[in-house]
Amino acid sequence: MSTGEFDGLPGVAVSLLKGGVGKSTIALNIADRLAARGHETVLIDLDKDGHMTTQLGYDDAYDREANLGDALIDGEDPRELLIETEFGVYLLPSSNELENVETRLKDERFADVKLRRNVVEPLIENGYDYVIIDAAGGRGKLSDNALIAVQSVIVPLIPRAGSINGLNKMIGRQISPIRENIGLDILAITPNMIRETMGQRNEHRTLVENLNRKFGSFVPEYARIDSEIFDALDDPGRSVDDIPKPGIRERTAISRAFKQGMPVAAFDEDCDQISKFDHLADLVEDHTHA
Repeated sequence: MSTGEFDGLPGVAVSLLKGGVGKSTIALNIADRLAARGHETVLIDLDKDGHMTTQLGYDDAYDREANLGDALIDGEDPRELLIETEFGVYLLPSSNELENVETRLKDERFADVKLRRNVVEPLIENGYDYVIIDAAGGRGKLSDNALIAVQSVIVPLIPRAGSINGLNKMIGRQISPIRENIGLDILAITPNMIRETMGQRNEHRTLVENLNRKFGSFVPEYARIDSEIFDALDDPGRSVDDIPKPGIRERTAISRAFKQGMPVAAFDEDCDQISKFDHLADLVEDHTHA
């Protein structure tokens, strides 16, 4: 359990200070896997663009007058904002007012703990088991609130130039200060949208190899590869019988499911990547009971 002013609460924030890495998809599928185990699970869309909310088909909720800011700043009951989805997860939708909420937070006392005290704690106290947060992209009060609210984070990275650099910046500018002052645990740094095999040099392998060599203790089991295997792959005189396919793999079922407003298990129960989301859900459960 984290040390600091607070104890960690049941849940996780899925976060990176850059968009387009699949945060929303991963958050949705972790929430779904927890709900499938019988847990009352809340999914908070803290993205100002409301990508999760609108993709799940709740455009009206994104535009409604009552919004997340009412609970976050004004202390209204967050349960009044929840939407029960068809797949058993409770959504606390984003709002077109979140940009204004971000601005208002700058003038609030104890601004960084508003989400924790006014939203997450009341939900847990009223019987919800887990809170999964699709964190806001970019550094700001909302992004900090997401990490502080549950004090645990899963960071997704995709195979593109600058991914590791972006991770290092997030650790230095956000994760480390919160970790030192309040307490924050990295549950996983997961490669996402991996398509290529590890047998050839490409951005996919570069990402997976760099994560394993530099951040190995945070790499989930499904993406973990021993350094000796990478060395063997680069040695013409050695052969690797079973070239690994690590990470959350790029699958049409995952992208189609999200476009249709559902987790992948509801779209294609035979998708071979569901086990990856189950593993991330395991990490959330294990951390809660540690």
